[in-house]
Amino acid sequence: MSLAITALALLSPAVQAAESYDDPKALVSAIYDNYQLGRTVADPSVYYSTRLKAIFDQAIENDVFASDAAMSGSEFTVDAVFNPFLPDLNALLFDVVISEPALVADRAIVTVNYHNFDQPRLLSIAMIKQDDGWKVDDVSSMGNEDHWLLSWALTYDPLGF
Repeated sequence: MSLAITALALLSPAVQAAESYDDPKALVSAIYDNYQLGRTVADPSVYYSTRLKAIFDQAIENDVFASDAAMSGSEFTVDAVFNPFLPDLNALLFDVVISEPALVADRAIVTVNYHNFDQPRLLSIAMIKQDDGWKVDDVSSMGNEDHWLLSWALTYDPLGF
C-alpha cells in the first residue's frame, strides 16, 4: 500500500512543481511554461511563500472559497480555487513577456504581460528568497481588467474574485 501512495505522490502535479528556483525570473518562467498547450497545470500554491501559504490556508479555513462555491450552487473543490497567475477560466496564452527582476536584498518583483485569447493581462509578481529558493509572496493585477492584490483579497475581500 505504501508503494501505491508513493507512486501517486510522484505523479501528482503539485509534487512535480515543487522545485527550487535560484533566480526570480526562472521561477516566473517556470510558472508560465506550465500554460503551454498539453501541459498539466499544477496547483498555484506550490509556488507560494510561507507567508502567502498561511494567508491562503487561513482563507480556506474561513471557508472563503467554499462560500463562493455555495453562492454559485457548485460543490467546493481545491481545483476551483482562483489562480492568480492566470485569472481566467480558459487559457490560450500568447505574447508572454516576463521582465527582468527588480531586486532588493531577498525581495524581487517581476512583471508579466500576456494576451489570453484577445484579453491583455498585466501582473506584478512579488517574490521572496527563502531557504528553499525564490517563492511568490504576492500577485497583483494592474492591467485594464479589475485591479486586485492577492493577499489583500484573500484576507479582506473574499468576494472580490
